[in-house]
Amino acid sequence: MQLSYRGVKYNTHKSTVQATETQEIGHYRGATYHVRRVLGVPHHHSEDVLKYRGAVVR
Repeated sequence: MQLSYRGVKYNTHKSTVQATETQEIGHYRGATYHVRRVLGVPHHHSEDVLKYRGAVVR
């Protein structure tokens, strides 16, 4: 998917995260929901060069 921020276009990498539903129940503004826990966190390695005010940032 191509996105744009302040006129600079870039492509996003879609990542999937596996989650499992727990027995925990939460309430928020009167709505009930089941809490999900992430099974593994994917590591995102950016190949893009980041710049801040023209200077390369690592």
